[in-house]
Amino acid sequence: MELIDFKVKFEEAFARNDSLVFFCSCEIAYSGRAEAYLARGDRIIIVKSDNTLLVHQPEGGMPINYIKPGSKIMLDELENHLVLKAQNMDSKDYLDIEIFRIHNFMSHKLEDGMKQELAGNEKDMSDMIKEHPHLISPDFQPLSREEHTKFGFIDVFGHDKKGNLVIIECKRYTASLQCVTQLRRYVEKISELKGIDIKRVKGILASPSISPNALDMLKKWGFEWKQVNPPKRLERYNKDQKNLSEW
Repeated sequence: MELIDFKVKFEEAFARNDSLVFFCSCEIAYSGRAEAYLARGDRIIIVKSDNTLLVHQPEGGMPINYIKPGSKIMLDELENHLVLKAQNMDSKDYLDIEIFRIHNFMSHKLEDGMKQELAGNEKDMSDMIKEHPHLISPDFQPLSREEHTKFGFIDVFGHDKKGNLVIIECKRYTASLQCVTQLRRYVEKISELKGIDIKRVKGILASPSISPNALDMLKKWGFEWKQVNPPKRLERYNKDQKNLSEW
């Protein structure tokens, strides 16, 4: 595609607020969070309808350069090439893309107001534990899920056959020291709020795995860890993993 033809198509599509994708030979100068220069090479340029601009190299998942939404974008014609300028005054980012050749160009008006739904999160875990308390213990009796207190949300709240209160904190990834500290804070505050001996409040951390130092601290404070995998987490890789509807 000739550069002048590309300029016309780009400006028409940009005026329509289309999403634009083009493949080009270019060099890039960036100023903002740092100073960067990328010598001439083949790149994929994406301009979204909210004026987000992304520059991708032929390999890799992350953009090599980007400008945040709400940027000012303009395409200028120089003597023998074009320069695409993007500026975001809020973040003080500046990106100049000097374009020497266009391999391909496409644009389209895209509509998408959906939000991504995450399966296998902490809410799914607490739902699963409340419906199947044997995952924690044969004598665990859940009373509520996401118990709201002024100290935060307790994922699962219940008691055991001895009448001890049980607080369960769910984590969908490897539990860390911070998770143990969070659990201890809930145990201490519930003990204070209910006016009962802290020894009558059991703390349990439920997660697929736990770091060694977190496990040591957990045991030191008299809490427990239960290995629980979030429903549907790793389902593609582990065919034995049950989803929520299969329990």
